[in-house]
Amino acid sequence: MQTRRRVSAQPKGISRRELLAWLVGLSGLAVSGSCSLGGLLVFLARRAESHALQATAVPTPTPNLTPTAPPLPPNVIPRAAWNALPPDHTAEEEYGFASAENPTGWYVYEGDLAAIYTTVVIHHSFPLLRDSGTMRALQEIHRNTRHWADIGYHFGIDGSGKVYEGRDIRVRGANVAGYNTGTIGVVLMGNFEVEAPSQAQLVALQRLLYWLKQTYRLTHLAGHYEFNPTTACPGKNMRPYLSLLAQSLSLERGTGGYVPPKAYSQRLVPCC
Repeated sequence: MQTRRRVSAQPKGISRRELLAWLVGLSGLAVSGSCSLGGLLVFLARRAESHALQATAVPTPTPNLTPTAPPLPPNVIPRAAWNALPPDHTAEEEYGFASAENPTGWYVYEGDLAAIYTTVVIHHSFPLLRDSGTMRALQEIHRNTRHWADIGYHFGIDGSGKVYEGRDIRVRGANVAGYNTGTIGVVLMGNFEVEAPSQAQLVALQRLLYWLKQTYRLTHLAGHYEFNPTTACPGKNMRPYLSLLAQSLSLERGTGGYVPPKAYSQRLVPCC
């Protein structure tokens, strides 16, 4: 059973008076209030950034079945545009396609994704840095070092606030060990143990999270460390924003939305 941790919503270096002044009116924020949150995030990002600167067999054959993917949210850069490599279904840690006999293989969800996804999990791209990290570099790390079939996250946000398509949203991610089913992985480029997320990243993240919530009826937002306590991800300079983002979008914080997967269907549905 997972134990929830309380995370302070007050980023380092921000006085309680300053934070309370910005939090007035945040309750019930939706799209119409995105500018208010954007202002808060810009303010917090400037403060955080200032402090951070100081401181091999053949895989299972592929059936000819392709579920329909939902449309991408506005302004998401597709995989082809960042020269993504195709998934490698011979990958050691995500070999072949998932089944009752091979539960760790590449798994494509069946049915309505809104009935499957509950939680969005936030990550940083350690060891890649905010202004130099790329989706292709991260994909190569995941394939060559982690031995996964593809990049583990469903979406990525670079230092300038550009949002990228990662792993196909129809496919189970590889971003929270033991808890990947029903969780959407979003990574922000940066090592947020030593640097801070940019203003543009935070605003882009809020907008992406809103779209994900509306599209998949998400209920929870978590940091990677809440599912896997041995990691610092998404870094000490990102953690304080998680509660602010959850509050602004009326999402619960933590791992409480996770639902263990049911037994795998014998019908394999690799699509991508």
